[in-house]
Formats: sequence, C-alpha cells, structure tokens
Amino acid sequence: MNALVFIAPFAAIFVSTASVVAMAHALLSRFVHSRRVSPSTSVHALAVFAPWLVAAIAALALASPDPFAACHCTQHGLHHPHLCLSHPLFASPLVEPSLVLLGVWLLVVSPRVIRLVREVITSTLWTRTIRSLPSQQQDGVSFRLHDCGKPSAFTVGVASPMIVFDKNLWSRLTIEERRAVLHHEQAHVERRDGLTLLVLRLCVALLPIPFSARLLDAWKRAAEKACDRHAAAKVGDTATVAAALVSVENSLGSSANPLRVTPALGIISGAELEDRVVALLSASSKDLETSQLGNDVLANFLVALGVAALTLVWPGDTLHHAAETLLGLIIH
Repeated sequence: MNALVFIAPFAAIFVSTASVVAMAHALLSRFVHSRRVSPSTSVHALAVFAPWLVAAIAALALASPDPFAACHCTQHGLHHPHLCLSHPLFASPLVEPSLVLLGVWLLVVSPRVIRLVREVITSTLWTRTIRSLPSQQQDGVSFRLHDCGKPSAFTVGVASPMIVFDKNLWSRLTIEERRAVLHHEQAHVERRDGLTLLVLRLCVALLPIPFSARLLDAWKRAAEKACDRHAAAKVGDTATVAAALVSVENSLGSSANPLRVTPALGIISGAELEDRVVALLSASSKDLETSQLGNDVLANFLVALGVAALTLVWPGDTLHHAAETLLGLIIH
C-alpha cells in the first residue's frame, strides 16, 4: 500500500506534465516550423522526447527537493499533501485522483501500445528468419538478399541491426547504385536508427497528442537525408546516390505487391523523393564530411542526464513546495 501511495501520485504528475509540455510544444512548433531551419536528427528526436524528458526531470525535482538536507515535512505542516520519500503516507490524499487520471490515460493509449507491441513481435519473428540467411558483403558492407515481395532495401533489428536487400531490386540496380544503397543502409546501422525509431514510436504511442506523429515523421525524413549524405560521401558522388533513389522509386512503382513486414528504416519512402534528391544535390562537400552518425537516443539521454543532475541542486525547495501547494488547492 505504501508503494501505491507514493508511486501513483508521481506517475500521475509524470503523465500530466508530459501532456502539458506536449500541447505547449505543439503550439510553439508552429512558430519554429515557419522558420527556415534544418535541425539535426538529434534535435528532431529531442522534439519527440521532450515531453517525457521534461516530465522525468520535473518528477525527479519533486522527489528530491533538497537531497542534502533533512526531511522538511514537519516544518511545513500537513495543510497540503507532501511528496516525500521519507513519508509516503503523507501523499495519500493524492491517490484516488491519481488513479482516476492514470486509468483514463491507460484507456486512451492502450490500443496504440498494443498495436505497437504486435508489430514489434511480428517484426522480431520475421527478422529471425532473415538472420538465418547467408550474409554477403560488398564494398565493406554486410547484407542479406531476400525475396521481400516488393523491391526495397532497408535495415531491421534493434540490438543487432542488419541490412536486407530485395533480390528483385538488386538485379535491377547498377553496381554503383548498389553501393549507394548499401552505404545508405550502413549509415542507418551505424546510427542505430532502429533503436531510435522504436523509442520514438513508443513515445508517440504513450502520448495521445496527434502532433507527435508529425514530429516522428520529421525525424524519419531528417534521418533519411543524413544517410543519403553519408552514402554520397562514401561513393564520392551525390548524383550517383540521387540516381539510386530514383531507380528504387521506379522499381517500387512497378510492383503491386505489399511489403511483408514494416521495416525499421530504408529507401522505400517514395513520397519525399523529390525533397531528398534536391537536398542531396544541393549539399556542399562540408555537409557530406559532417554527416551525423551518432545515435540520437544516446545523445539526448546524455543531455537529459546532465539536466537531471542539475535538478539535485536547483531549483530545490521552491519548485517542490509550489507543486505541493498547487496539488493541495486542486484536491481540496
């Protein structure tokens, strides 16, 4: 019971803070979107992570208002609930409203989370089948050929990503186009975009704000462009990579068969073809040399870790007591 009394209020605060931040971010992003900026993939990922990161850091600040001092509850009386690690029962007035809020939130997000879990299970089983195929190598990149049912090339797997190339598409491309596609997918492997995509999709599923899906799509587009630039740097020619993108698009247009499983990421997004080709052909040599290959989840985690450490010394009691007083006013 003590665990429920303590966990339920903080879980409710976590979800509420994430929802409020997400709605505020949706409004602010209209202004940012109107500006002519090209943020990195880490910034796009941070846009999706932001509500949960802010909520986690806020919860940490509330859980430890002054970790280097003694308990403060008795000094401030019991005229409002206390979110205190030493006295979890002091938060008992918050349990019922917290459980109601969490119950509503679970009802809203459960269908999307269940759908995501099913897709992950299906993809995992299919990936095991692909992993049993013999691995081949060209231009220093390992890959597997498979009859995917649709001309495509993509990267699957989270813990150990691998490149899958459709046999039909492989036979249609020139040697240079194959190199371009392989290095594009190798960039996804080195960036561990499968892990980032899974985490981002989970964030979107857990936050019922329609705008979050648009942020996820923006990250996908940015990731594809980053991998295009990496491929161009490897083959030494942006035109070759652009030609490979067009060839893949033409192959997709001639196939009516659906892809058997939703891949992690790959050269299959025909809708943004023109934008990707224009961005690729207009990229400078410096853009190609500085193509980002770091993992976006790790980059944002390190930033969040630093901010979280800061909350242990600031803002301290002020935020904590303000939040307790506000909760007291709400439930009384």
